[in-house]
Amino acid sequence: MDSMAKTIHRYEEIAGHIAAGIKEGTILPGEKLPSLRKMSRRYDCAISVVIQAYELLERNGMTVAVEKSGYFASLPGSSPSPAPYREKHLLTSEEARPLSMIGRIIEAGNDRTIVPLGAGLPHESLLPLKNLKQYLFRILKEENNLLGEYAGESGLPVLRREIGKIMLQRGIAVSSDDILITNGCTEALSLAVQSCSSPGDIIVAESPVFMGIIQILNQLKRRIIPMPTSPEEGMDLNQLEAVLSREEVKAVILTALYQNPLGFVMPEKNRRDVIGLAEKYNMTIIEDDIYNQCSFDHSEERPIKSFDTAGQVIYCSSFSKTLSPGFRVGWLAGGQKHEVCRKLKMGLTLGGNPVIQATVAEYLQSPRYTANIYKLQKALERQTREIKQLVIQHFPRGTAVSKPKGGLYLWVELPYELDCLNLFEQALKEGISFVPGSAFGVNGRYTNCLRISIASPVEEGTRKAIEKLGVMLNDRLNRECRL
Repeated sequence: MDSMAKTIHRYEEIAGHIAAGIKEGTILPGEKLPSLRKMSRRYDCAISVVIQAYELLERNGMTVAVEKSGYFASLPGSSPSPAPYREKHLLTSEEARPLSMIGRIIEAGNDRTIVPLGAGLPHESLLPLKNLKQYLFRILKEENNLLGEYAGESGLPVLRREIGKIMLQRGIAVSSDDILITNGCTEALSLAVQSCSSPGDIIVAESPVFMGIIQILNQLKRRIIPMPTSPEEGMDLNQLEAVLSREEVKAVILTALYQNPLGFVMPEKNRRDVIGLAEKYNMTIIEDDIYNQCSFDHSEERPIKSFDTAGQVIYCSSFSKTLSPGFRVGWLAGGQKHEVCRKLKMGLTLGGNPVIQATVAEYLQSPRYTANIYKLQKALERQTREIKQLVIQHFPRGTAVSKPKGGLYLWVELPYELDCLNLFEQALKEGISFVPGSAFGVNGRYTNCLRISIASPVEEGTRKAIEKLGVMLNDRLNRECRL
Protein backbone atom coordinates (compact mmCIF):
# COMPACT_ATOMS: atom_id res chain seq x y z
CA MET A 1 0.00 0.00 0.00
CA ASP A 2 2.75 2.43 1.02
CA SER A 3 4.74 1.59 -2.11
CA MET A 4 1.75 2.64 -4.22
CA ALA A 5 1.26 5.94 -2.42
CA LYS A 6 2.25 9.10 -4.20
CA THR A 7 5.58 10.56 -3.13
CA ILE A 8 5.15 14.01 -1.56
CA HIS A 9 7.97 16.30 -2.61
CA ARG A 10 9.38 18.88 -0.20
CA TYR A 11 7.98 21.84 -2.19
CA GLU A 12 4.51 20.24 -2.15
CA GLU A 13 4.73 19.84 1.62
CA ILE A 14 5.65 23.51 2.04
CA ALA A 15 2.87 24.57 -0.33
CA GLY A 16 0.41 22.46 1.66
CA HIS A 17 1.35 24.19 4.93
CA ILE A 18 0.87 27.64 3.38
CA ALA A 19 -2.41 26.65 1.68
CA ALA A 20 -3.73 25.41 5.04
CA GLY A 21 -2.79 28.73 6.63
CA ILE A 22 -4.68 30.64 3.94
CA LYS A 23 -7.77 28.44 4.26
CA GLU A 24 -7.79 28.61 8.06
CA GLY A 25 -7.32 32.37 8.15
CA THR A 26 -3.87 32.32 9.74
CA ILE A 27 -2.62 34.02 6.58
CA LEU A 28 -5.05 36.81 5.70
CA PRO A 29 -6.25 37.58 2.13
CA GLY A 30 -3.88 40.03 0.50
CA GLU A 31 -1.17 39.41 3.13
CA LYS A 32 2.40 39.26 1.85
CA LEU A 33 4.07 35.86 2.26
CA PRO A 34 7.52 35.58 3.87
CA SER A 35 10.52 36.15 1.60
CA LEU A 36 12.17 33.25 -0.21
CA ARG A 37 15.25 33.49 1.98
CA LYS A 38 13.23 33.53 5.20
CA MET A 39 11.17 30.52 4.10
CA SER A 40 14.30 28.60 3.07
CA ARG A 41 15.69 29.08 6.60
CA ARG A 42 12.37 28.16 8.21
CA TYR A 43 12.08 24.89 6.29
CA ASP A 44 15.83 24.24 6.05
CA CYS A 45 15.75 23.88 2.26
CA ALA A 46 17.11 25.55 -0.87
CA ILE A 47 15.53 28.76 -2.12
CA SER A 48 14.67 26.94 -5.38
CA VAL A 49 12.42 24.58 -3.38
CA VAL A 50 10.52 27.55 -1.91
CA ILE A 51 10.15 29.02 -5.40
CA GLN A 52 8.58 25.74 -6.57
CA ALA A 53 6.17 25.84 -3.60
CA TYR A 54 5.12 29.43 -4.29
CA GLU A 55 4.70 28.74 -8.01
CA LEU A 56 2.51 25.71 -7.21
CA LEU A 57 0.32 27.88 -4.97
CA GLU A 58 0.08 30.48 -7.72
CA ARG A 59 -1.01 27.87 -10.29
CA ASN A 60 -3.70 26.72 -7.86
CA GLY A 61 -4.98 30.26 -7.39
CA MET A 62 -3.90 30.48 -3.75
CA THR A 63 -1.32 33.24 -4.23
CA VAL A 64 -0.51 36.07 -6.61
CA ALA A 65 3.04 37.01 -7.58
CA VAL A 66 3.67 40.75 -7.80
CA GLU A 67 6.79 41.71 -9.72
CA LYS A 68 9.54 43.14 -7.47
CA SER A 69 7.25 42.86 -4.43
CA GLY A 70 6.89 39.13 -3.73
CA TYR A 71 3.97 36.74 -3.26
CA PHE A 72 0.61 37.59 -1.68
CA ALA A 73 -2.26 35.43 -0.46
CA SER A 74 -5.18 35.52 -2.88
CA LEU A 75 -8.55 36.92 -1.96
CA PRO A 76 -11.31 34.34 -1.42
CA GLY A 77 -13.92 33.96 -4.11
CA SER A 78 -14.19 36.30 -7.08
CA SER A 79 -15.95 39.49 -8.01
CA PRO A 80 -19.15 39.57 -10.06
CA SER A 81 -19.01 40.45 -13.74
CA PRO A 82 -20.08 43.90 -14.98
CA ALA A 83 -23.51 44.09 -16.57
CA PRO A 84 -23.64 46.65 -19.40
CA TYR A 85 -27.10 45.30 -20.26
CA ARG A 86 -28.38 47.30 -17.29
CA GLU A 87 -27.67 50.50 -19.18
CA LYS A 88 -30.52 51.95 -21.22
CA HIS A 89 -30.20 50.98 -24.88
CA LEU A 90 -33.08 52.41 -26.89
CA LEU A 91 -31.74 50.87 -30.12
CA THR A 92 -32.42 54.05 -32.07
CA SER A 93 -29.86 56.17 -33.88
CA GLU A 94 -28.34 59.11 -32.08
CA GLU A 95 -25.57 61.63 -32.53
CA ALA A 96 -22.14 60.14 -31.85
CA ARG A 97 -21.00 62.64 -29.25
CA PRO A 98 -17.68 61.76 -27.58
CA LEU A 99 -16.85 62.87 -24.06
CA SER A 100 -15.66 66.48 -24.27
CA MET A 101 -12.51 65.87 -22.23
CA ILE A 102 -11.14 62.87 -24.19
CA GLY A 103 -7.99 64.80 -25.09
CA ARG A 104 -7.25 65.53 -21.45
CA ILE A 105 -7.78 61.90 -20.49
CA ILE A 106 -5.36 60.72 -23.19
CA GLU A 107 -2.83 63.36 -22.17
CA ALA A 108 -3.00 62.19 -18.55
CA GLY A 109 -2.51 58.58 -19.67
CA ASN A 110 0.70 59.56 -21.46
CA ASP A 111 2.10 61.62 -18.56
CA ARG A 112 5.05 59.65 -17.13
CA THR A 113 4.79 61.50 -13.80
CA ILE A 114 1.35 59.96 -13.22
CA VAL A 115 0.66 56.32 -12.29
CA PRO A 116 -0.58 55.01 -15.69
CA LEU A 117 -3.83 53.24 -14.78
CA GLY A 118 -5.34 54.89 -17.85
CA ALA A 119 -2.60 54.06 -20.35
CA GLY A 120 -3.70 52.23 -23.49
CA LEU A 121 -0.20 51.08 -24.44
CA PRO A 122 2.05 48.28 -23.19
CA HIS A 123 4.91 49.42 -21.02
CA GLU A 124 8.08 50.08 -23.03
CA SER A 125 9.78 47.13 -21.28
CA LEU A 126 7.28 44.83 -23.04
CA LEU A 127 7.93 46.23 -26.53
CA PRO A 128 10.95 45.48 -28.78
CA LEU A 129 11.96 49.13 -28.99
CA LYS A 130 15.70 48.43 -28.73
CA ASN A 131 15.57 45.94 -31.60
CA LEU A 132 13.50 48.29 -33.75
CA LYS A 133 16.00 51.06 -33.11
CA GLN A 134 18.83 48.82 -34.33
CA TYR A 135 16.95 47.93 -37.52
CA LEU A 136 16.05 51.59 -38.08
CA PHE A 137 19.69 52.72 -37.81
CA ARG A 138 20.83 50.00 -40.21
CA ILE A 139 18.23 50.99 -42.80
CA LEU A 140 19.11 54.69 -42.48
CA LYS A 141 22.76 53.82 -43.00
CA GLU A 142 22.47 51.25 -45.79
CA GLU A 143 19.20 52.14 -47.52
CA ASN A 144 19.08 55.92 -47.23
CA ASN A 145 17.52 56.08 -50.70
CA LEU A 146 14.24 55.48 -48.90
CA LEU A 147 14.47 59.01 -47.50
CA GLY A 148 14.03 60.38 -51.00
CA GLU A 149 11.05 58.22 -51.99
CA TYR A 150 7.33 57.88 -51.37
CA ALA A 151 6.13 54.52 -50.12
CA GLY A 152 3.15 54.55 -52.49
CA GLU A 153 -0.46 54.75 -51.36
CA SER A 154 -0.69 51.02 -50.57
CA GLY A 155 2.61 50.86 -48.65
CA LEU A 156 5.93 49.11 -49.25
CA PRO A 157 5.45 45.73 -50.97
CA VAL A 158 7.88 44.00 -48.58
CA LEU A 159 5.80 45.05 -45.55
CA ARG A 160 2.52 44.05 -47.20
CA ARG A 161 3.99 40.61 -47.95
CA GLU A 162 5.00 40.15 -44.31
CA ILE A 163 1.54 41.25 -43.14
CA GLY A 164 0.04 38.79 -45.61
CA LYS A 165 1.90 36.00 -43.78
CA ILE A 166 0.51 37.21 -40.45
CA MET A 167 -3.01 37.33 -41.93
CA LEU A 168 -2.61 33.75 -43.17
CA GLN A 169 -1.77 32.64 -39.63
CA ARG A 170 -5.05 34.25 -38.57
CA GLY A 171 -6.95 32.21 -41.16
CA ILE A 172 -7.23 35.02 -43.75
CA ALA A 173 -5.81 34.32 -47.21
CA VAL A 174 -5.05 37.64 -48.93
CA SER A 175 -2.40 38.77 -51.37
CA SER A 176 -0.17 41.77 -50.77
CA ASP A 177 -2.37 43.71 -53.20
CA ASP A 178 -5.30 43.19 -50.81
CA ILE A 179 -3.51 45.03 -47.99
CA LEU A 180 -3.36 48.79 -47.46
CA ILE A 181 -0.86 50.25 -44.97
CA THR A 182 -2.40 52.97 -42.78
CA ASN A 183 -1.39 55.45 -40.11
CA GLY A 184 -2.32 53.17 -37.23
CA CYS A 185 -5.60 51.34 -36.76
CA THR A 186 -7.48 54.61 -36.25
CA GLU A 187 -6.90 55.70 -39.86
CA ALA A 188 -7.88 52.21 -41.03
CA LEU A 189 -11.20 52.47 -39.15
CA SER A 190 -11.82 55.97 -40.49
CA LEU A 191 -11.18 54.89 -44.10
CA ALA A 192 -13.44 51.88 -43.58
CA VAL A 193 -16.34 54.03 -42.34
CA GLN A 194 -15.93 56.51 -45.21
CA SER A 195 -15.77 53.74 -47.82
CA CYS A 196 -19.22 52.33 -47.03
CA SER A 197 -21.26 55.27 -45.72
CA SER A 198 -22.00 58.98 -46.07
CA PRO A 199 -22.73 61.77 -43.55
CA GLY A 200 -26.03 61.11 -41.79
CA ASP A 201 -25.89 57.33 -42.32
CA ILE A 202 -26.34 54.90 -39.44
CA ILE A 203 -23.51 52.81 -38.03
CA VAL A 204 -24.02 50.19 -35.31
CA ALA A 205 -21.27 49.88 -32.69
CA GLU A 206 -20.71 47.96 -29.48
CA SER A 207 -21.64 49.54 -26.17
CA PRO A 208 -19.35 50.11 -24.34
CA VAL A 209 -16.93 50.72 -27.19
CA PHE A 210 -13.41 52.07 -27.82
CA MET A 211 -13.67 55.84 -27.37
CA GLY A 212 -11.84 56.47 -30.66
CA ILE A 213 -14.71 54.94 -32.63
CA ILE A 214 -17.15 57.43 -31.13
CA GLN A 215 -14.76 60.23 -32.10
CA ILE A 216 -14.42 58.94 -35.67
CA LEU A 217 -18.19 58.71 -36.15
CA ASN A 218 -18.64 62.18 -34.69
CA GLN A 219 -16.03 63.74 -36.97
CA LEU A 220 -17.47 61.99 -40.02
CA LYS A 221 -21.03 63.03 -39.03
CA ARG A 222 -22.39 59.49 -38.90
CA ARG A 223 -25.19 58.51 -36.55
CA ILE A 224 -24.69 55.66 -34.12
CA ILE A 225 -26.85 52.93 -32.64
CA PRO A 226 -25.07 51.64 -29.51
CA MET A 227 -25.67 47.89 -29.25
CA PRO A 228 -25.77 46.07 -25.87
CA THR A 229 -22.53 44.14 -25.48
CA SER A 230 -21.85 41.34 -23.01
CA PRO A 231 -18.51 41.16 -21.14
CA GLU A 232 -18.52 37.42 -21.89
CA GLU A 233 -19.74 37.08 -25.50
CA GLY A 234 -19.76 40.48 -27.14
CA MET A 235 -22.48 42.16 -29.17
CA ASP A 236 -26.07 40.92 -28.76
CA LEU A 237 -26.78 39.52 -32.24
CA ASN A 238 -30.52 39.05 -31.60
CA GLN A 239 -30.93 42.74 -30.91
CA LEU A 240 -28.61 43.53 -33.81
CA GLU A 241 -30.87 41.65 -36.22
CA ALA A 242 -33.94 43.41 -34.79
CA VAL A 243 -32.29 46.74 -35.65
CA LEU A 244 -31.13 45.60 -39.09
CA SER A 245 -34.67 44.50 -39.96
CA ARG A 246 -36.10 47.99 -39.43
CA GLU A 247 -33.21 50.45 -40.00
CA GLU A 248 -31.00 51.12 -43.00
CA VAL A 249 -27.67 50.34 -41.36
CA LYS A 250 -24.59 50.86 -43.52
CA ALA A 251 -22.06 49.12 -41.29
CA VAL A 252 -21.48 47.38 -37.98
CA ILE A 253 -18.20 48.06 -36.18
CA LEU A 254 -17.12 45.39 -33.76
CA THR A 255 -14.20 43.60 -32.15
CA ALA A 256 -14.41 39.83 -31.80
CA LEU A 257 -11.15 39.28 -29.92
CA TYR A 258 -10.14 40.98 -26.64
CA GLN A 259 -12.32 44.06 -27.10
CA ASN A 260 -11.52 47.43 -25.55
CA PRO A 261 -12.70 47.85 -22.80
CA LEU A 262 -14.34 44.47 -21.95
CA GLY A 263 -11.68 41.98 -23.11
CA PHE A 264 -14.07 39.21 -24.23
CA VAL A 265 -13.74 36.69 -27.03
CA MET A 266 -16.88 36.45 -29.17
CA PRO A 267 -17.87 32.77 -29.52
CA GLU A 268 -16.92 31.32 -32.91
CA LYS A 269 -20.59 30.60 -33.69
CA ASN A 270 -21.37 34.30 -33.22
CA ARG A 271 -18.45 35.26 -35.44
CA ARG A 272 -19.91 33.08 -38.17
CA ASP A 273 -23.48 34.27 -37.53
CA VAL A 274 -22.61 37.95 -37.89
CA ILE A 275 -21.28 37.18 -41.39
CA GLY A 276 -24.68 35.69 -42.20
CA LEU A 277 -26.38 38.89 -41.01
CA ALA A 278 -24.09 40.99 -43.21
CA GLU A 279 -25.02 38.94 -46.25
CA LYS A 280 -28.74 38.87 -45.39
CA TYR A 281 -29.03 42.64 -44.87
CA ASN A 282 -26.35 43.72 -47.36
CA MET A 283 -24.29 45.73 -44.94
CA THR A 284 -20.57 45.99 -44.19
CA ILE A 285 -18.76 44.67 -41.14
CA ILE A 286 -15.82 46.75 -39.97
CA GLU A 287 -13.65 44.54 -37.78
CA ASP A 288 -11.25 46.17 -35.33
CA ASP A 289 -8.70 43.41 -34.60
CA ILE A 290 -5.93 45.47 -33.04
CA TYR A 291 -5.64 43.21 -29.94
CA ASN A 292 -5.39 39.94 -31.87
CA GLN A 293 -1.98 39.04 -30.42
CA CYS A 294 -2.74 40.12 -26.85
CA SER A 295 -4.21 36.79 -25.71
CA PHE A 296 -3.48 35.76 -22.12
CA ASP A 297 -3.18 32.03 -22.90
CA HIS A 298 -1.26 32.24 -26.21
CA SER A 299 -4.33 31.02 -28.12
CA GLU A 300 -4.84 31.94 -31.78
CA GLU A 301 -8.52 32.68 -32.28
CA ARG A 302 -9.86 33.31 -35.77
CA PRO A 303 -11.15 36.84 -36.48
CA ILE A 304 -14.49 37.44 -38.20
CA LYS A 305 -12.68 38.19 -41.47
CA SER A 306 -11.48 34.57 -41.62
CA PHE A 307 -15.11 33.45 -42.17
CA ASP A 308 -15.81 36.08 -44.84
CA THR A 309 -16.25 34.60 -48.33
CA ALA A 310 -18.04 37.53 -50.01
CA GLY A 311 -15.63 40.35 -49.07
CA GLN A 312 -18.12 42.13 -46.79
CA VAL A 313 -15.68 42.51 -43.90
CA ILE A 314 -13.21 45.40 -43.79
CA TYR A 315 -10.44 44.15 -41.54
CA CYS A 316 -8.45 46.74 -39.53
CA SER A 317 -5.39 46.19 -37.34
CA SER A 318 -2.00 47.62 -36.39
CA PHE A 319 1.29 47.00 -34.59
CA SER A 320 0.72 49.77 -32.03
CA LYS A 321 0.01 47.31 -29.19
CA THR A 322 2.75 44.81 -30.02
CA LEU A 323 5.71 46.65 -31.63
CA SER A 324 5.65 50.42 -31.37
CA PRO A 325 2.82 52.93 -30.91
CA GLY A 326 5.08 55.71 -32.19
CA PHE A 327 5.69 54.04 -35.57
CA ARG A 328 1.94 54.31 -36.34
CA VAL A 329 1.93 51.31 -38.68
CA GLY A 330 -1.51 49.84 -39.25
CA TRP A 331 -3.29 48.16 -42.12
CA LEU A 332 -6.61 47.17 -43.58
CA ALA A 333 -7.89 44.49 -45.91
CA GLY A 334 -10.98 46.02 -47.48
CA GLY A 335 -12.63 43.21 -49.38
CA GLN A 336 -15.29 44.68 -51.69
CA LYS A 337 -14.41 48.19 -50.48
CA HIS A 338 -10.64 47.87 -50.78
CA GLU A 339 -10.22 50.01 -53.89
CA VAL A 340 -12.41 52.72 -52.40
CA CYS A 341 -10.27 52.72 -49.24
CA ARG A 342 -7.09 52.91 -51.33
CA LYS A 343 -8.33 55.95 -53.26
CA LEU A 344 -9.42 57.66 -50.04
CA LYS A 345 -5.98 57.06 -48.56
CA MET A 346 -4.28 58.43 -51.67
CA GLY A 347 -6.40 61.57 -51.58
CA LEU A 348 -5.84 62.18 -47.86
CA THR A 349 -2.20 61.31 -47.12
CA LEU A 350 -0.80 59.71 -50.31
CA GLY A 351 1.31 57.18 -48.40
CA GLY A 352 3.15 56.38 -45.20
CA ASN A 353 6.76 56.62 -44.08
CA PRO A 354 8.90 54.19 -46.16
CA VAL A 355 11.77 54.11 -43.64
CA ILE A 356 9.47 53.10 -40.79
CA GLN A 357 7.68 50.56 -42.98
CA ALA A 358 11.00 48.99 -44.04
CA THR A 359 12.07 48.79 -40.38
CA VAL A 360 8.88 47.00 -39.36
CA ALA A 361 9.16 44.61 -42.34
CA GLU A 362 12.71 43.65 -41.40
CA TYR A 363 11.75 43.06 -37.78
CA LEU A 364 8.80 40.86 -38.81
CA GLN A 365 11.21 38.68 -40.77
CA SER A 366 13.24 37.92 -37.63
CA PRO A 367 12.47 35.24 -34.99
CA ARG A 368 12.45 38.01 -32.38
CA TYR A 369 8.91 38.99 -33.39
CA THR A 370 7.29 35.74 -32.23
CA ALA A 371 9.44 35.59 -29.09
CA ASN A 372 8.43 39.10 -28.02
CA ILE A 373 4.73 38.40 -28.61
CA TYR A 374 4.98 35.43 -26.24
CA LYS A 375 6.77 37.59 -23.66
CA LEU A 376 4.09 40.29 -23.98
CA GLN A 377 1.22 37.84 -23.58
CA LYS A 378 2.76 36.23 -20.52
CA ALA A 379 3.29 39.61 -18.87
CA LEU A 380 -0.24 40.81 -19.63
CA GLU A 381 -1.76 37.70 -18.07
CA ARG A 382 0.33 38.11 -14.91
CA GLN A 383 -0.35 41.83 -14.63
CA THR A 384 -4.07 41.27 -15.06
CA ARG A 385 -4.16 38.83 -12.14
CA GLU A 386 -2.14 41.17 -9.95
CA ILE A 387 -4.17 44.32 -10.67
CA LYS A 388 -7.52 42.53 -10.43
CA GLN A 389 -6.45 41.23 -7.03
CA LEU A 390 -5.71 44.78 -5.89
CA VAL A 391 -9.01 46.16 -7.23
CA ILE A 392 -11.07 43.49 -5.47
CA GLN A 393 -9.10 44.03 -2.29
CA HIS A 394 -9.38 47.84 -2.12
CA PHE A 395 -12.51 48.88 -4.02
CA PRO A 396 -15.96 48.90 -2.35
CA ARG A 397 -17.59 45.55 -1.65
CA GLY A 398 -19.83 44.52 -4.57
CA THR A 399 -17.61 46.12 -7.24
CA ALA A 400 -17.87 44.12 -10.47
CA VAL A 401 -14.68 43.45 -12.45
CA SER A 402 -14.46 42.02 -15.97
CA LYS A 403 -12.79 38.70 -16.69
CA PRO A 404 -10.85 39.50 -19.86
CA LYS A 405 -9.28 36.77 -21.97
CA GLY A 406 -6.81 39.19 -23.48
CA GLY A 407 -6.18 42.85 -24.20
CA LEU A 408 -4.87 45.63 -21.99
CA TYR A 409 -7.76 46.51 -19.69
CA LEU A 410 -10.07 45.74 -16.80
CA TRP A 411 -13.62 47.14 -16.90
CA VAL A 412 -14.82 48.02 -13.41
CA GLU A 413 -18.46 48.68 -12.44
CA LEU A 414 -19.07 50.28 -9.06
CA PRO A 415 -21.94 48.98 -6.90
CA TYR A 416 -23.57 52.40 -6.65
CA GLU A 417 -24.15 55.44 -8.86
CA LEU A 418 -21.12 57.72 -8.94
CA ASP A 419 -19.89 60.12 -11.60
CA CYS A 420 -16.38 58.84 -12.26
CA LEU A 421 -15.53 62.05 -14.09
CA ASN A 422 -15.33 63.79 -10.71
CA LEU A 423 -13.24 60.94 -9.36
CA PHE A 424 -10.94 61.33 -12.38
CA GLU A 425 -10.23 64.95 -11.42
CA GLN A 426 -9.61 64.01 -7.79
CA ALA A 427 -7.31 61.15 -8.78
CA LEU A 428 -5.25 63.35 -11.11
CA LYS A 429 -4.46 65.63 -8.18
CA GLU A 430 -3.08 62.54 -6.42
CA GLY A 431 -0.96 61.59 -9.45
CA ILE A 432 -3.22 58.77 -10.68
CA SER A 433 -4.88 58.37 -14.08
CA PHE A 434 -7.65 56.06 -15.26
CA VAL A 435 -10.37 56.39 -17.90
CA PRO A 436 -13.94 57.19 -16.79
CA GLY A 437 -16.55 54.78 -18.15
CA SER A 438 -18.54 57.56 -19.81
CA ALA A 439 -15.72 57.85 -22.40
CA PHE A 440 -16.89 54.50 -23.81
CA GLY A 441 -20.52 55.42 -24.37
CA VAL A 442 -22.78 58.22 -25.57
CA ASN A 443 -25.48 60.21 -23.78
CA GLY A 444 -24.33 59.64 -20.23
CA ARG A 445 -23.89 55.88 -20.17
CA TYR A 446 -21.44 54.10 -17.83
CA THR A 447 -20.95 57.00 -15.40
CA ASN A 448 -20.40 54.51 -12.55
CA CYS A 449 -17.75 52.55 -14.49
CA LEU A 450 -14.07 53.00 -15.12
CA ARG A 451 -11.37 51.34 -17.22
CA ILE A 452 -8.09 50.39 -15.59
CA SER A 453 -5.05 49.52 -17.67
CA ILE A 454 -3.11 46.32 -17.00
CA ALA A 455 -0.43 47.26 -19.55
CA SER A 456 2.39 48.08 -17.12
CA PRO A 457 4.31 45.98 -14.59
CA VAL A 458 2.83 46.13 -11.08
CA GLU A 459 5.18 48.14 -8.90
CA GLU A 460 4.84 49.66 -5.44
CA GLY A 461 3.43 52.84 -7.00
CA THR A 462 0.72 50.79 -8.71
CA ARG A 463 -0.28 49.15 -5.44
CA LYS A 464 -0.45 52.48 -3.61
CA ALA A 465 -2.41 54.10 -6.45
CA ILE A 466 -5.12 51.42 -6.50
CA GLU A 467 -5.29 51.46 -2.70
CA LYS A 468 -5.70 55.26 -2.81
CA LEU A 469 -8.44 54.99 -5.44
CA GLY A 470 -10.19 52.51 -3.18
CA VAL A 471 -10.00 54.93 -0.26
CA MET A 472 -11.51 57.70 -2.40
CA LEU A 473 -14.36 55.45 -3.53
CA ASN A 474 -15.12 54.14 -0.04
CA ASP A 475 -15.05 57.69 1.37
CA ARG A 476 -17.61 58.77 -1.23
CA LEU A 477 -19.76 55.75 -0.52
CA ASN A 478 -19.70 56.47 3.22
CA ARG A 479 -20.63 60.13 2.65
CA GLU A 480 -23.57 59.14 0.46
CA CYS A 481 -24.78 56.63 3.05
CA ARG A 482 -24.80 59.36 5.70
CA LEU A 483 -26.94 61.68 3.55
